[in-house]
Amino acid sequence: MRRLGLLLGLCLAAGVLVVGFGATFNGTDAYPDAAAIDADYAAHVGETAHLWGEVTAVDGETVVSVDDALSLRVSDPPPEVAVGDGVQVYGTLGADRRLETAASHVQTPTGQRNMYLLSVVGIGLAAGAFLRRWRVDAERWAFVPREGE
Repeated sequence: MRRLGLLLGLCLAAGVLVVGFGATFNGTDAYPDAAAIDADYAAHVGETAHLWGEVTAVDGETVVSVDDALSLRVSDPPPEVAVGDGVQVYGTLGADRRLETAASHVQTPTGQRNMYLLSVVGIGLAAGAFLRRWRVDAERWAFVPREGE
């Protein structure tokens, strides 16, 4: 019983770490962060930036993205972006708080929910396929092949 508890505890810890990293990851140290850009925008004009934010407004052909206190007008926004979507943008900081994007990625709340749902379904299918051929031997605390297959 101790091994099963330990296995479940380790799986839970791994899941918490993966989800926690995904929820708190905010880019990389290779680029200035939103706080540094917001503190002195003029010093960062012309630099490459990689920012994560949320779409707060769609104004014609530009998107205003907010990353904490930083608000930018993003040129060439990806299609079908809506208020509330998460957006990841990479590009060059220009004058007038405009980011000339080279690449971008949009994640809708529905898309994120579907990603987690499909992950759970995949884990269930993999576990089912494994347990179809193997069983837990409670006496030896080991997986053993099922008999007669």
